[in-house]
Amino acid sequence: MGSPESEPERSSDEVQHNVTVGDFYISKTEISQKDYQEIMGTNPSDTKGDDLPVTNITWYDAIQYCNKLSQKEGFTPCYTVSGNTVTWDRSADGYRLPTEAEWEYSARANTSTPFNFGDYVHNSDANCYNAYGYNNDASGNWVNGSDAYLRKTVSVNQYPANDYGLYNMHGNVAEWVWDWYSKYDSEISSNPTGSESGNAKVVRGGGWNDHPKHIRSAYRGAQPADVGLYGIGIRPVRSAGTSTGKVKSVYSAKAEQKTGKTLIVYFSQTGNTEGLANLIHEMSGVDIVRLERKTPYLSNHNGSVLYGEALDELRAEAVPELKEYPDIEKYDTILLGYCNWWSSIPAPVRSFLLHEDFSGKNIVPFCSMGGGRFGQTISAIAKLAPESVIKEGLEVTYSSYDRDEIEKWLKANNINN
Repeated sequence: MGSPESEPERSSDEVQHNVTVGDFYISKTEISQKDYQEIMGTNPSDTKGDDLPVTNITWYDAIQYCNKLSQKEGFTPCYTVSGNTVTWDRSADGYRLPTEAEWEYSARANTSTPFNFGDYVHNSDANCYNAYGYNNDASGNWVNGSDAYLRKTVSVNQYPANDYGLYNMHGNVAEWVWDWYSKYDSEISSNPTGSESGNAKVVRGGGWNDHPKHIRSAYRGAQPADVGLYGIGIRPVRSAGTSTGKVKSVYSAKAEQKTGKTLIVYFSQTGNTEGLANLIHEMSGVDIVRLERKTPYLSNHNGSVLYGEALDELRAEAVPELKEYPDIEKYDTILLGYCNWWSSIPAPVRSFLLHEDFSGKNIVPFCSMGGGRFGQTISAIAKLAPESVIKEGLEVTYSSYDRDEIEKWLKANNINN
C-alpha cells in the first residue's frame, strides 16, 4: 500500500507499507444515479443521467445509502448513526464503505505501477483532466488534445475494467472510503481502519476534473465528511468472511464562535483572484489581507515560466517564505482565496496554512480557475488544516464574477458585515 519514492508525482503521505485485508465483495461499478434514486428517493448529482455515477453526496449520505440498501436486500445494516458518530458493526453482513486499504487493493488488481493500466494515462484509459498528461514538462500546452478533458462524468462502465473486473477505479468520480484522513499507521498491518476521529474523510481514485497524478492507485484525497462534491461518489462493499468487533467514526473538528469576525485572506498572481477577493470584500464589508511571497515569482503572466515554477513547487511540496503572515487570532472565519494551479493550491497558500493554527476556525474557500473547478484544492486545505471546519466553497472561471452567485454563497456561509 502506498507508492515507492521513485514514483513520479507522488505525495509525501503515500508512505509504502505492507497491509493484509480479509475477503470482501466490491461493486463492479460506482453507484449510478438510477440505483441511488431507487434507494434514497433523491438524486443530488450535477449532471443528470441514469447510468452516470451519483455525485454531490456527503460521507454521511453514503453511510445511509449502505444501510438502506442492506435493509432492502435483507442484510443486517453495518452502521449505527448517532449525530456525527457512526459505529460500524464488523459482524454485520450488510453493505458498507471499503476501508482505504481495501480500496487500494481493489484498484491495483495485482499491479505496482502508478495506474492499474500502466505508467501513463492515455485518453482511452480513464476519465480525467488528461490534457497535460502525466509527469509533464509544465509547458502549459495541452499534449493530449481537447478530447482529453471531457469536463463531465460518463457511464459507470464506460472505460475498460481492471484485472479484477472493476470499472473506473481511476477517474470519473472519486469514492468515499471509511477512513478519516491521517498519516498511515504502519504498526497496524491487518485490516486497518484508520483513526477513530477526524474532520476529513479519505476519497480515492480521483474524478473527471482531476489531473492524472490525482487518480493514481496510491493518491489519497481528503474531503470534509459533511460536504458533498460534484466529483465524489460511492462504491460499496460487503465482507465475505466472519469478522467481529465494532469500530467508531467520530467527527472531531468543531467551529468555535468567539468573536464572530471574518477575514478574507487571498493569494493572486495574475489578477483573477484579486478581482474576486475585492468584490467579496466590497459586498461583505469584512477585513481583507493579501498573501505575498518574500521572493516574487519570475512572471506575473500565465505561461511556461509561471507554470514551471508552480509545478516545481507542487512536486516538492514547497513552503516559500511570505512577506508577512496575517494575524488570524481574532477571527472565527477565514475566507481563503487562491488560483487553482495544477489542480492544487499555490505554494504561498500552503505556507499560510502551515504557519497558522486553524483549530476551531471555519475555512471557506473561494477559487478562480480555468476549467478544473476546485480540483484537489479542498483536499489540500483539509490535509494542511485538519482541525479546521471547511465550509461550502465558491469557484469562478477566471474573472467571470457573478454578484448574485457571490451573494448566495455569502448567505449560505452566514457571512455578514
